[in-house]
Amino acid sequence: MRRYRLAMVMAPSLLATALLAQPPAGEQAAPPAAGRGGRGGQGGQGAGRAGGARRGGFTQFTRPLAPQDVLARGQGLYETNCASCHAPDMRGTEKGTRLLRSLTSLNDQHGELIGKAVADHNPKINLVEADTVAIAEYIHSVLATTGGQGSPPGRNPTVKLEVLVGDAKAGARYFDKVCARCHSVEKDLKGLAAKYPEPRALQNAWVAGTSGANPFGGGRGGGGAGNPVTVTMADGSKLEGKLVRRDDFIVILTLADGTRKSIARHDGVPKVDVKDPNEAHKKMILEVDDPENKNMHDITAYLATLK
Repeated sequence: MRRYRLAMVMAPSLLATALLAQPPAGEQAAPPAAGRGGRGGQGGQGAGRAGGARRGGFTQFTRPLAPQDVLARGQGLYETNCASCHAPDMRGTEKGTRLLRSLTSLNDQHGELIGKAVADHNPKINLVEADTVAIAEYIHSVLATTGGQGSPPGRNPTVKLEVLVGDAKAGARYFDKVCARCHSVEKDLKGLAAKYPEPRALQNAWVAGTSGANPFGGGRGGGGAGNPVTVTMADGSKLEGKLVRRDDFIVILTLADGTRKSIARHDGVPKVDVKDPNEAHKKMILEVDDPENKNMHDITAYLATLK
């Protein structure tokens, strides 16, 4: 399989920072801290790295990592389809299990168990086999960074991937065709590269687009809190405002005049529709997607010139 120099689109989390950590040029990465009895992490004596895996220890340390292009695609697919329930750092949420300790994740080899879990997922997730394999390989790459005695991911540094590999001129043309419908390099994106001087942070900002301070972002996450909401009552009447909280039993919203209103819910009534302010951005990301991630890298190279 031909490999491309691709950048991981990292979630804005401590895990993402740790995964891309590496020592300065010319320096060697520090070995994992010793575990109990001074054995030095999960690998034990004689542990080492070969092709991204450590000899000895559990499967996640001995399984060779997939090519970086597969991992990059798997991360993007995970963050799009899985992170909302299982969390960007895979620690799980009230809606999804903790993948870091999941037997499915630990026992899976190359997507056969994770692929089955995705196929049986409720609600349905429609992914081809190559996509579920890429997600599985990405999960394995995160598990491979855990340290001794079950310490969090990120203890064992991985390879830093080059981000600025695109054609800035091609990126400018693509920006004018796709992104300029909502953004302007003379207005909201003026000085963007100065705001995000590190290329990975710049790419994360425009691809993820989830921070309120981010010109590409529109929402604050947290289940839609703060986003526009329409509440449709049983009699068909509607209330509009900004969402404060919603669950199966109550919806709380702030009306246009500043009044906070709480309404009990039963069997999905009243109906609650929360507008995703990032809907247009997510649609744009799908348009940018291509097998080699060329468009993404071209746009990043162009945005890096907006100083």
